[in-house]
Amino acid sequence: MSILNALAGGDLPDINTEVTLTIGNTKWSGWQEIRVTRGAERCPADYDISLTEKYLDASQIDIQPGQPCKLSIGDVKVIDGYVDMYGIDVGEGHQVRIAGRSRCSDLVDTHAVVQNSQLGNCDIVALASKLCAPYGIDVVTKNITLPATVYDRVLPLFNITLGETPYQIIEECARYMAVMVYDDADGNLVLSSVGTDTHASGFAEGVNVLEYGVTYRMDERFSTYLPVMFSVQNFNDFDNPNAGNRFTPVTDPGVPRYRPYFVISEQNYNGQSLAQLRAQWELQRRRGRSQAVRLVCDSWHDKAGVLWTPNTLVPVHLPALKLPGKTWLIVDVTFSKNAEMGTTAELTLMPPESMTVEPAFQNSFDWQLQNALQNADGQEQT
Repeated sequence: MSILNALAGGDLPDINTEVTLTIGNTKWSGWQEIRVTRGAERCPADYDISLTEKYLDASQIDIQPGQPCKLSIGDVKVIDGYVDMYGIDVGEGHQVRIAGRSRCSDLVDTHAVVQNSQLGNCDIVALASKLCAPYGIDVVTKNITLPATVYDRVLPLFNITLGETPYQIIEECARYMAVMVYDDADGNLVLSSVGTDTHASGFAEGVNVLEYGVTYRMDERFSTYLPVMFSVQNFNDFDNPNAGNRFTPVTDPGVPRYRPYFVISEQNYNGQSLAQLRAQWELQRRRGRSQAVRLVCDSWHDKAGVLWTPNTLVPVHLPALKLPGKTWLIVDVTFSKNAEMGTTAELTLMPPESMTVEPAFQNSFDWQLQNALQNADGQEQT
């Protein structure tokens, strides 16, 4: 087997890719068009499945919006949630279409009801657990690699604005701890740092990648991130205007010109370290999005038969995109099946450091790092 085949997995084993929707004790399968999407930066996971048959008796399909459901690929559960929509179209044939989302959809749709309209004075896990409890949703932590002094940091007491959703509140607070917020296959809410697990195989040009592309951007990056606690200038009539509001700037050396950006912490005490963590988070996330790769591959699984999983590292060899021999992070994945493309997976990949608060590298993009690694005869190292 060649090096590229080893990277991309070579010939995959015969894997069950049948999609099953289980409602109560009944399993529904035989779907002709399938879209299932999960991500480390999206919540909730969702699905949209349908089938069309000339002689389909839709009255035999007893599915109703609001019912709990479990969607599986083969024997692996992918989404635990609810049916959002059930539609029937009758024409030359009968089409049945069903769409739904994970249990965390309630955190995204509904408004938070909080006693006294105040939260805080606790760490991020306790805050998320309090907001998730009314919905019967558990909070799971994974891959937490931050120092305890950061991860266990107490969030200050703050007021809730009526109309905010539980997910909005949790995601906003999670930025200060540099953790991602998403849902798992069991419908739990996940708080996680960058994943450390690596898939058994990855993606390589000419082997298992059907389409791929990257757009390098500078328009959403900034040279200097200025962390502040409040959006107004305080104490302007004193000798030291704005005292106590502005902290040490965070710089992105990969941005070639002056582009300042205020990061408003909105914390009323213990603000300096939280504000600077938030500024570092903004820098790294924006840097990662400035070089996100999107690709389509010909399988839903790696060579070990594991479904492509968000927040998991994967080897990538895409020299045409100036990205040879990389190990990047799966940010989101969509499993698709239709008559035009067959069975495919569409993925978004980013450098893993784009999800951390590590200091920025002294380069604009990863391909510039690769140029610095060229050997004496001018060939790129892999």
